Amino acid sequence: MTGASVIDEVLQEVLKHAFRDYIKAWYRQISDHDGFLLDIRQTVQKVAITFATRSKEVDWMPYFTQRLVDDFASHIKLYRRATDKVNMSSKEAGYEEHVVSEFFDLELEMEKNMCRDVVCLDPDSERQYLQDLSEVLLFLLLPQEDFHNKSFRYILREVLVNGIFLPTIDLMSDPDYVNQNIAWFCTERTLTNETFLQVAKSSIDIDELEAVKEIVEQNIHKWRSKDSGGIDDALVKQNLNSLVFVKTICEGRIKRLIDGVDDNIDISDICRARNIFILSLDEIIENNIALAVFIEFMTSVGGQMYLFFYLNVEGFRAAAEQQIRAAQQRAMGGEATEVDLESLRRAALIIHDQYLSDKASSRIKIDSEIVKRTLQRIKSKFLSESVFDEVAAKVYQILHTEQYYEKFLQSNVYTKLMEDLGLVKEDRLEEGDNISIDDIRRIIWFKNEDSANDSSDEIPAQALKSNLPQSDDEEFISAFISQTGIVKEAEKSGKTYAVFAVRVTKKVNGEDDIQEIYRRYSDFHDLNMLVQEKFPDLPGPGLPGKTMLKNMNQEFLEKRRKSLDNYLQNLLSPQLWDKNKGLKDLLMKFLAQGLWEKHKSDLARKMDTIVNPLRTAGRAMAPDHIVDGLGKKFRSDSLGDREKLESGKVAASIDQAAGENIPLRIMLLLMDEVFDLQHKNQWIRRRIVPILQQLLKATYGDTINRKIVDHVDLMTSAEQMAEYLKKLRDAFWPDGVLAEPRTERDHNTKMRTRIVCKAKMLGSVSDEMKTLMGQEVIRKGVTRVFDMFQHRQLNRRLVYVFLEGVIITLFPHNKFSDLFCKLHSRSSRLKAKEEMAKSAPMKDSNIRKRTTKR
Repeated sequence: MTGASVIDEVLQEVLKHAFRDYIKAWYRQISDHDGFLLDIRQTVQKVAITFATRSKEVDWMPYFTQRLVDDFASHIKLYRRATDKVNMSSKEAGYEEHVVSEFFDLELEMEKNMCRDVVCLDPDSERQYLQDLSEVLLFLLLPQEDFHNKSFRYILREVLVNGIFLPTIDLMSDPDYVNQNIAWFCTERTLTNETFLQVAKSSIDIDELEAVKEIVEQNIHKWRSKDSGGIDDALVKQNLNSLVFVKTICEGRIKRLIDGVDDNIDISDICRARNIFILSLDEIIENNIALAVFIEFMTSVGGQMYLFFYLNVEGFRAAAEQQIRAAQQRAMGGEATEVDLESLRRAALIIHDQYLSDKASSRIKIDSEIVKRTLQRIKSKFLSESVFDEVAAKVYQILHTEQYYEKFLQSNVYTKLMEDLGLVKEDRLEEGDNISIDDIRRIIWFKNEDSANDSSDEIPAQALKSNLPQSDDEEFISAFISQTGIVKEAEKSGKTYAVFAVRVTKKVNGEDDIQEIYRRYSDFHDLNMLVQEKFPDLPGPGLPGKTMLKNMNQEFLEKRRKSLDNYLQNLLSPQLWDKNKGLKDLLMKFLAQGLWEKHKSDLARKMDTIVNPLRTAGRAMAPDHIVDGLGKKFRSDSLGDREKLESGKVAASIDQAAGENIPLRIMLLLMDEVFDLQHKNQWIRRRIVPILQQLLKATYGDTINRKIVDHVDLMTSAEQMAEYLKKLRDAFWPDGVLAEPRTERDHNTKMRTRIVCKAKMLGSVSDEMKTLMGQEVIRKGVTRVFDMFQHRQLNRRLVYVFLEGVIITLFPHNKFSDLFCKLHSRSSRLKAKEEMAKSAPMKDSNIRKRTTKR
């Protein structure tokens, strides 16, 4: 039937089972004549032959590597824009209906002449659409004599619509089915304790948390029944402690949601408004500098005992784990050894007596029942490192409340911490601000070995002049950083910062003209960002990295001077100027007298400092035409062009002529939409793109596009098609017997699947990606895709988009694009748009008539 024996063998089995269970089951009750069954089988075989012949003539590569990904990315884009337009909380009644309505409004704007709202929202219109589509497909696939048999054609059409299309589309658009498949596609290693707890802590759905709590309580009862004091007692207690920990987190999160406190929104909005990066509580605890500031803050608000207890417990856990692991390693080596539980018990009792006992000097307020259970665990025969887990979970919740962590994020000390780390934009003068003339007069200079013999200790008079017009008869000779200095502000904030004196020599009217200009590190940084944007492949030493904390040590500044001078000398190479037009003009502006006008925002410069190591690594592996291709949609100076690209499909910006790189570029554009990069700082986005390519290279290898193409070839090969048919056969007829109908999953099981799906999606993102774009950006991107799949009507739309794409690819010469436009023209949105277009000229005509009369 198909020309491939490996497929035919399985297909014959599927047809055999289908005839037995779906045709013979009722036909034998009517007749014993086999003529009808034979005719049906021959018809099915002819359809299979026609379909297989058509499929083999089609090049599926463009569909799977371009259109399929573009359709999915455009679907995400529509959903993102729809949610941005809906000005209401996702918890409010009617939110889903508003999102769906905005989504289809935007689809009409994108598609121009069609909208799938009627098909996705109205069951009767959907059935009519599928009937019309089935008629056309039967015309193309059925033998001519069978198609003209109206009775047979109508029966077959209804079987296709009601027995195959609708049930399949219902299943594939079911959010629970989508969640199950995403969880199945993601490997088990993506479900880690960290991602699971992160999803549970950030969930805004009480039903999800209640469902997790339910299964946790069942497991607690199961493990408590095994708590008999046997040899597995330590394992039992450890599992119980872990389950209690998860239950405590769920209960705490549920209480906060019921009370109307959502720390995932309020604090983020506050910090975003202040242009501050948000450090999680875990990141604060793990960073020595941030922890020291947090301890100072907790002491000021009287909550230091909670933090000290948590830190002591973490220290105890680390020491206990190390001691237990060491004992296990010695035992594996054949040494007779056991863990010194008594020393661990003494350490645990010290922590208990200091923070939990009634007589504790630094007693923390914890439920007495939890304290009792903790003390029992400490005194039990089998002591483990998880002895404090239950109480530590409670303390962590207390630390995370608005009284402590949230208040800390809104405090001035947190802002000061971000300033010290270079992660906040200040209103007052900082490293990114310009140098004033008064600042220059207060410079304390450091001499260096290169200028030790220089007799000039005074600041050249030219340095204090304004930017005078240059003579036409002027020739640049050289420039170098002659010395470093420190500005100490007097009447301002008292801050200090480093300044570098650049001695510029020019030939003016035949005579040497020596001037000194003054630049800060941020000026060089700004220049470097401009150079990298305009000349990304420039060779030579790069700009020395920015330090997170200011260092005014003379030795450090001298080292920094040399590095900056090496960087400057590389840019001043005449050979580079010849190969890179415009570089000389840019440098002459930088070396001109007066202040250097910043071209980049302060936030952009600080983000450059954060992503610079990954960016540098990625730049070496990112061909420029890929970066430029992805940047095209952002280069238009016309607001109309930008709006057109924003409302159009994702791949509309790609130059189809550069075909060899399209698969990779489409994938990058998909990631662009998922993580909403196009709405970030333009410079940051262009620097992230090479890193995304590098991460894809790590997955697919050096020849990315070739690997993508090879993978699609494999997935569409005859062997793989046979595997798909085997999966279908085994799903419908396990062991050759018709499977039982799918049992309805209960609500709590669906809710737990949502948690697992989100956790696996989050765990599938690589650590490099999280480092590059930040945990919060990744979390929001993953959450956006997950939330999109929870809308049944939008899933339906996506299924129809994919179905239409397959049909258009399969029958390229049958004008299916026009047919789909006609079938979707029943949309009330499209009709309203056409009515407005018709009425507009009439209104203009009436206005002109009234004007003429006047």
